[in-house]
Amino acid sequence: MSAAPARSEDLDPLKKWLHDVNNRVGAILATAELLQLESLSPQAATRRQVIEDQAVEMREILRAISDHYFS
Repeated sequence: MSAAPARSEDLDPLKKWLHDVNNRVGAILATAELLQLESLSPQAATRRQVIEDQAVEMREILRAISDHYFS
């Protein structure tokens, strides 16, 4: 037994949540990129890179979810 396909209006909250989370990921990514302009210790620079890399991965996951449900 399979579930009925979701109606467009049922997916509206998901679309909004994806948009909201993507905005926050964008702010994290922008902040990490701005930190490149600072004089950071090698350890802090490595941590900054991890933050940037993970934010990029999160953005890709959000895009994949969005493509799956809305393309």
